[in-house]
Amino acid sequence: MKLIVKKRKVPLAIRKLRALTYRLPPNHPKVPLIMNDLKKREADYKGECSIDFPLSFLEPKNYFIFHDLRLQDQSRFFQLNTLLIPKKFALIIEVKNMAGSLYFDPHFNQLIRTIEGKETAFPDPIMIMQVSRQESQLTNWFLKNVFPSLPILSLIVISNPQTVIRTAPENHKLHYKVIHRDALPAKINQMEHSITEPSFSEKHLKKAVRVMNKHHIDADFSILERYFCSFSSSLIKSSNPTLDFQQFCSN
Repeated sequence: MKLIVKKRKVPLAIRKLRALTYRLPPNHPKVPLIMNDLKKREADYKGECSIDFPLSFLEPKNYFIFHDLRLQDQSRFFQLNTLLIPKKFALIIEVKNMAGSLYFDPHFNQLIRTIEGKETAFPDPIMIMQVSRQESQLTNWFLKNVFPSLPILSLIVISNPQTVIRTAPENHKLHYKVIHRDALPAKINQMEHSITEPSFSEKHLKKAVRVMNKHHIDADFSILERYFCSFSSSLIKSSNPTLDFQQFCSN
């Protein structure tokens, strides 16, 4: 039975940005920047939600699912789009909502995205670096909390089914790490069959799930500190004239 331990919800950052765009006057110079950031975050969230349907096709086994799990690794925090934990392994799923054509260049360690003839380069395929770091941080978290060693696997899921994924012929192992969303159930089943012995007992599995859920800390940030050096609440439009914008941004 698949159990969603931590459900996905609209991120606090999106809710704050939506409220901020409503309260700012349309001619404020920060509006274009804020709207651009909001659109990017909403696109990312839409991509994350898109894997819910493929995940529903998993065989009815003991999968514990966390969405937007944020844990602490020493003095740093790390956040996982989606984490699946059966008895055999832990699977980090990093979802990317990227359109166009993606070329993973192994020679210069870069990702080249092409949209409408325009190329944009990203350094040292940022997606692969990100999930590798997350694997290490999650491993450290298990060790810190005295859990048995558990294989940590990861996948980068491209949520847009029309996105083209390409690489050089010698980089043939890329398909083990980067997949389209519709391939997700088959890839997870393949992982299940490739690991024969459970790494967690039922007791350790349930305890790990409880501890993870308890240690989750929501990400938060101050709208004012991020977008404004100084700001006058008189520039805010609101249906409630008594609304204290400083209080609003700290909520």
